[in-house]
Amino acid sequence: MKEWYPTIYKSLIYAGMTAFIIGTFTNSETSLGAYISGYSVFTLGIMMILVILFSNILKINQNESMLRIVYEIILGGGPFILILAVISFILYQLINYKDNIISGQVAPGYNSFSNIIVMLLLIQFYIVNSNINTEKFELTGKISKVTTSIIYLLGVLTAICSIILYTILNYFSTDGFNIMG
Repeated sequence: MKEWYPTIYKSLIYAGMTAFIIGTFTNSETSLGAYISGYSVFTLGIMMILVILFSNILKINQNESMLRIVYEIILGGGPFILILAVISFILYQLINYKDNIISGQVAPGYNSFSNIIVMLLLIQFYIVNSNINTEKFELTGKISKVTTSIIYLLGVLTAICSIILYTILNYFSTDGFNIMG
């Protein structure tokens, strides 16, 4: 891989983390914009990492059966595909329910689960970032099986939280919802 390629996907991950930090400490429309940009930038970074993983899997397994290649892709790239799916689902929710979120017409649990999702994603990206900064990843383009399993676990937890967030936004948001107190 070219020298500049790792710099770009690492920069995208750092930019996404920065956007999440900005989104955490701001309110309303600024927060929503920061989250949308953070999720979008993370998506680009993950796609670039998947390109490396897939190209290495295809390069190593040239003479293998198609089933073996699919198995290797699921093992090596599965956690990143799961992260992409979760981020896409969350982006859909943020864009679809944008007006309710900005006006504050969401249930109180929305902010809690939104923060949990952000924390889980930041932990996942910290783990990913610490593993892609190693010389082993630079040479082989692989992440250890233990790290892959941890990312899978955190990805499943993030997916569960995003489904709960969808339920909150879809069923517990009303036009007249306000907390008195």
